[in-house]
Amino acid sequence: MGRNCVEELLRYYPDRILEIFISEKKDEARAGREDRKNSILDRALKQGLPARECDRRELDSMVHSDSHQGVVARVSPRSFLDLDDLVGMVREERSVRILALDGVLDPQNFGAILRAAECYGISAVVWSRNRGAPLGPVVAKVSVGASELVPLCPVANLHRALEVLKEAGAWSVGAMVAPDATAVESFEFPEKCVLVMGSEGEGVQQLIERSLDFRVYISMLGKISSLNVSQATTVLLHAMANQHRQKGVLKVT
Repeated sequence: MGRNCVEELLRYYPDRILEIFISEKKDEARAGREDRKNSILDRALKQGLPARECDRRELDSMVHSDSHQGVVARVSPRSFLDLDDLVGMVREERSVRILALDGVLDPQNFGAILRAAECYGISAVVWSRNRGAPLGPVVAKVSVGASELVPLCPVANLHRALEVLKEAGAWSVGAMVAPDATAVESFEFPEKCVLVMGSEGEGVQQLIERSLDFRVYISMLGKISSLNVSQATTVLLHAMANQHRQKGVLKVT
C-alpha cells in the first residue's frame, strides 16, 4: 500500500503487479494527491496492468489499514534467497554487506531498516522467521517499496545462519554498547561483513553475541543516550558503505 511503494513496483517490477486499486476521486480533497494517483493510474494502464477505482473503505479492508494513501496493489509473492545463496555471495564476491536482524518485531522499524538497506546497497537482509516483523502492507509502505527491491533471506535459525556465513568467510559485527566495543568512527568494516542489529528492548541475544567477531557502538553527542534500531542501522550502514566506497569495493550508482 502507499503511493511511493506502488510507484517503485511500477518502475522496477511491473510484472509482479496483478491489479492496482485507486480510491475514487470524491474521496480525495487535495489536488496533489489526485495528481499522484492519476499518474499511477495512467502508468498502469499504459503498461497494460489492470487498474480500477474503488471506495476508500474497500481499500481499508484490503490492507487492514487506513494509511494506504488511496493506492493499493495486489502483487504476486516475491522470491527470497536461501542461506546457500548468501554463502555463494560470501565465497565468490570480493565485497559482501549482509544485514542480520535479531528480533526486530516492529513493522515500522523493519520497514525503515529495509529502506536504509536498499539505499546503502546491502547485499541481503537476513532474519529469523519466528523473531521478526511479518512482511506486509505496513512494512512495504514504510520501506517506500524497498521491501520489494532489497534481497531478503528469512531463515529458521539466525545463530546457525551466522555461523554458516562465518565458516564461508564473512566477519560478524554486532551493534552494542560493551566494554570491548569500538566506536564506529574508529572501526574498519571487513569487506565481507555481516552487521548484526538487535531488538529495541533486548538487543542482540546472548547466544549470538558470544559468537560475534567484533562489536561497535555509535558515539552520542547529545543528552539522549541512544537511537532506535532503525536510526542506528542507518548510521552504521552509512559508515560501512562510505568505507567500502573509499576502498573502491563499492560502486556508487
